[in-house]
Amino acid sequence: MGILDNLFGGDKPTQKNIDKLVVRVKERYAQPEYRREAMDKLLAMATPEALTGVIARFTVVAQSPHWDEEEKRWLVDQLAGLGEPARAALLAFLKKADHIAFAAKALQRLDAPEQFVADLIAALTARPPEDHRSIHGKAELVAALADTKDVRARDAVVPYLDDHSDDVRCASVDALEQLWALPGDKGAAEDKLRAAITDDARSARVLRHTAAAMHRLGIAVDPTKALAPAVAEDFVVKDGKLQPAHAA
Repeated sequence: MGILDNLFGGDKPTQKNIDKLVVRVKERYAQPEYRREAMDKLLAMATPEALTGVIARFTVVAQSPHWDEEEKRWLVDQLAGLGEPARAALLAFLKKADHIAFAAKALQRLDAPEQFVADLIAALTARPPEDHRSIHGKAELVAALADTKDVRARDAVVPYLDDHSDDVRCASVDALEQLWALPGDKGAAEDKLRAAITDDARSARVLRHTAAAMHRLGIAVDPTKALAPAVAEDFVVKDGKLQPAHAA
């Protein structure tokens, strides 16, 4: 079959051939060698379309957790060796895909640290808080930004405290907690966090998650503002800060 493919242009970077290989790359029940061969061919083509196709491997979870992880780590290494063509494909992927963690790892290998943070922020802001799609992608981008320990990341995640998704809201709280000690003005973040714990339209999960982080960070709250019921079950305001109700 391989000989026939070569005779009739099976390895040429036509869209038809690329599409066939992408189907193989995304076959989660196939043997690892089957997917690897298809990825090798797409990487060898190295056209924008082929690289976009091979990066689609990150969107699929193979049946074997071991081989799924191995293949994705291998692909990160391969993409990191391709330079600017891979970087362009990764940037496009980060702005629209829903499983971006491994793509972010590949991009980090290609970017200078300053540029990597800027690229992650651009990918996140391409998915505004009111966007109801790609929830998982937004949460993973927020987590990736938290790992950068860059003050720009802290500012970038603040609007996502108001995301429509509880998962993204909680991820944003976690990111802010990780980045809180960095220098710079935290006024906008503090204002949003304080507003959140009085908003009973938010889910109990988000309210408790936010309040717990504010308690750990020692963020001042307004004692004249009523806490949302889910927060008031677990916390009280004492000396201008949230304290666990059982310890008050």
